[in-house]
Amino acid sequence: MNYPNKTFVLDIEKQSELGGTRRRQFVIIVADSKETAAMYINDKLNGNIIPNELTWLMDTNHPTIYDQTGRKPLEVQAKIMYNTTAIIS
Repeated sequence: MNYPNKTFVLDIEKQSELGGTRRRQFVIIVADSKETAAMYINDKLNGNIIPNELTWLMDTNHPTIYDQTGRKPLEVQAKIMYNTTAIIS
């Protein structure tokens, strides 16, 4: 079995629009490259992420990601596995 996809982590803290608080976001994503992962996060979460903000977790490779039928590989090999945001006052 082929394991072409890698696990990436995004852990960022940015100024929030809610009255001077800060927002901390943590995302775990599986993708075939940092560039694909950043593009997928930007598309799905309306982010402004660059590939260098992602950290690769070594030795956590995943097989090809398929559609719901399990017959056809997804065109974009990326999937968000976990996403959480916290407001820091």
